[in-house]
Amino acid sequence: WCFSLAQMLRGQSGLINMDRYMTAEDLEVISKQTNKPLAILQLNSLDIAELKQNNQLDIFSLVQINKTFVNFSNAMGAAERIKNTVFPVTYRLYLRFFIYIFVITLSIAVADLEGYIVIPLLVLISCSFFLLEKAASLLQDPFSNRPTDTPITAIATTIEINIKQLLNEKDVPQPAQPLDFYIL
Repeated sequence: WCFSLAQMLRGQSGLINMDRYMTAEDLEVISKQTNKPLAILQLNSLDIAELKQNNQLDIFSLVQINKTFVNFSNAMGAAERIKNTVFPVTYRLYLRFFIYIFVITLSIAVADLEGYIVIPLLVLISCSFFLLEKAASLLQDPFSNRPTDTPITAIATTIEINIKQLLNEKDVPQPAQPLDFYIL
């Protein structure tokens, strides 16, 4: 579910390398759905309901697992809302407009300083503000596969490592390593 959600948030299919975790039948059922992580949660819920029906799961455990699934679904919804939030173009235009106003006002205010110090000072200050504006625009979409994004694949791998260690499994993957200078 974590890997599928990470892929979906990045605009990928949501089923890449899922054959490691799921049967071919489950993959076929999920492939027909638009929201792959939600379909995975649904399949898990059906499996849990079957365990309860076969008296292999007590009611308290069922309630706790269902609560966990609800939390997963809520987290997924929050991530999808973040992904689908559109920042108006006017936000960037207003920000740049006010930066230009500030730089022009600053250049008028420091006009009395020596000429050789004014230009480097204005360039340094204005570049700082424009870099902050660029960073803000890059951080608007934290799931678009850029170095500034949230490392959701690394988070999913850490979750997988933790679960496999709790289950005392032998095939525990290595933590995600940086590609060049960032982690996916």
